[in-house]
Amino acid sequence: MNITFLSEMGFEGKIPPNHPNMRTEFAWMHALDANHSYIRNYINIKNQDHVFLILPKGELNLNIVGAKLNNKTNSWADLLGSNFIKILKSNNKKIHYIQEGPTWLFNDYEIIDQFNFYNNLAECDSIFAHNEYDTKFYKGLFPNKQINIMPTLLIEELLKDIRPNTEEKVIIGGNFARWYGGFQSYLVADEFKVEKWTQESHAKRENEDQISDLNHLSRLTWIEWMKTLSTFKYAVHLMPTIAAGTFSLNCAYFGIPCIGNEKVDTQRLCHPDLSVDVDNVEKARKLAKQLKEDKEWYRHCSKIAKFNYNQHYNIKNFKQKTYFNII
Repeated sequence: MNITFLSEMGFEGKIPPNHPNMRTEFAWMHALDANHSYIRNYINIKNQDHVFLILPKGELNLNIVGAKLNNKTNSWADLLGSNFIKILKSNNKKIHYIQEGPTWLFNDYEIIDQFNFYNNLAECDSIFAHNEYDTKFYKGLFPNKQINIMPTLLIEELLKDIRPNTEEKVIIGGNFARWYGGFQSYLVADEFKVEKWTQESHAKRENEDQISDLNHLSRLTWIEWMKTLSTFKYAVHLMPTIAAGTFSLNCAYFGIPCIGNEKVDTQRLCHPDLSVDVDNVEKARKLAKQLKEDKEWYRHCSKIAKFNYNQHYNIKNFKQKTYFNII
């Protein structure tokens, strides 16, 4: 079966099995033995059984961190306004759209681009969403289209040499931007009364370094991030943006209890006792306190996370579900 992924990443070919930055989209490509091509090279993609599209979010990313809020330019508008999916369909058998970011992201596009985005998705043979919650949105847009879930994925083979050395500290999944809900996560993390850490990212806010009791990790490759994550005992991720859920999944792999958004599949399935409405900060703080004070319950949450990860997110299950959905 010939499979190609198209995205804004500028490389051609297959993902090597030892890639040091094997984040989710790379893991998908590797697991499906797929090729990758830069999306603007779509005219050259031919004779594929399945083409998976990851449409770029474009410069609208800037809006999530509070920068250049008056800049609504989408640098990919010309692509959205073209007939590129019709051309892909004429040269290949099946075209599938993979959700990129939250469902509402395209609402920030210019009006013409919103309609172009919708029309492009309408041309696709099927849509792969991040979460069960997201499928309802796409089924509403396209009642007669096949809507599937593309599960978030880890390539475990690359992690086999990591030996977790847990320390009394908590990791916050995201910065102090609305996109990540970092402030609420910070308040909940404070309940553990241990060192608080967060990730360095493009969403880091100005003056965030001035928070005296919050430490920032440096920029890391995926494998470096996983090695670092394995040293944490607790995790908090009250991210209101419903996305792929890689943070919750990463934590579950190591059995790190994570308090997070109940609408995200990786959180809901792997950490069922710690999944909350992100606005229910009161409940989240109580859960943090319980994790800290009740060692038996902590062990329960850790064990459940590992077990559910293996049940729902191993690579064998991913392949079976994905091949079933596209065939």
